[in-house]
Amino acid sequence: MRFSVYDITSSTSDGASAWRPVDNKFPHSAAYQHSLEQARIADEVGIDIYFFTEHHSNAGFQIVPSPHLMIAALSQTTSKVRLGAMTLNLPLYHPVRAAEEIRMLDLLTNGRLEIGLGRGLAGHEQAGFGVQRADSESLFDAAFPLIKQLLTDGGAASYAAGPWQGEGVALVPEATQTPHPPIWMAGISEKSIRKAARLGVNLCTAFLDADDTARTAAIYRDEWQAAHPGTPTGSYATMQHIFVAETEAEARKLAQPHLAAWLGAGHEASVMISQSTTVDKGYEDHKAWFDKITSLPFQEAVENHRIIFGTPDQCVAQLLEKAKAGVDMFQGWFQFGGLDFEASNRSMRLFGEHVAPAVKAALGTDTTPAQPAAI
Repeated sequence: MRFSVYDITSSTSDGASAWRPVDNKFPHSAAYQHSLEQARIADEVGIDIYFFTEHHSNAGFQIVPSPHLMIAALSQTTSKVRLGAMTLNLPLYHPVRAAEEIRMLDLLTNGRLEIGLGRGLAGHEQAGFGVQRADSESLFDAAFPLIKQLLTDGGAASYAAGPWQGEGVALVPEATQTPHPPIWMAGISEKSIRKAARLGVNLCTAFLDADDTARTAAIYRDEWQAAHPGTPTGSYATMQHIFVAETEAEARKLAQPHLAAWLGAGHEASVMISQSTTVDKGYEDHKAWFDKITSLPFQEAVENHRIIFGTPDQCVAQLLEKAKAGVDMFQGWFQFGGLDFEASNRSMRLFGEHVAPAVKAALGTDTTPAQPAAI
């Protein structure tokens, strides 16, 4: 199993969602500096990958519209941790520009880049760019193969993909990882999980309980082998909130109120998704997913492994259950809601110094490739 960080770079107070502005608890400048600091901690303690996410038009929820800029900054202050975006919302990008920036970042990171690609979830973000929500899937389907072609071939004499067409593309700079950096797709619905497998890319799911983790891992593996028989299956990751403390009492005091508030905020997400399904039926599975976590009792979320929480030993046991379910990369959300910055820093250090090594030791020889292939 490998380990990564999911950084949403939030300045918000508890109970916020991507669809409701709230008052900031932290200045944006402080939130940025904390993200940069946490990435350096991840580099220091041996965490494998540090992912930023992309959101727009909600200053209370997430304040990084360009993960690429954060990766560029950290390319010069880290040396070991891999850096990535989970995910770039492809309908908002020109594919040629996206491919150019990916090449540039791969060079700046000295081959430590990971790419996450998706179509986006929050409708108000798409609207801000003039993208119709119902068009997001077709735009992704047009952009993805073109970006992959450009990265693999180094350019194109001409191209026509959805609304984009052009000619004479020579991609610079030259490739660092060949044929391209590892590619990820974030997926919640069964449709997205199957699509990631058919496209031959690594998959990251989110907030799944124990049963859903095993079920979706099996779907991904089976769909992969049906589409690419005999090839090594891509990496299957799951993203969860995590908090590690010396004692369970300390974890409950410092983190439980913030995690419980996040669980309660799922209601607003469910309402928004419900409204959007009248525009795009492809988001119906997202509504069912949010409904599952709406007002979920905190202890139940821990017991069914939607949240990784407690002492190092408790977190090790919970992550070993994830491994049994088919997870080969865990993605931890360490900074959430109004959690104190120093508390999340201590949690990350405990994770990197005690939890991750213990999980790897318990699992024995790790056969997962350092950079999982994407076809």
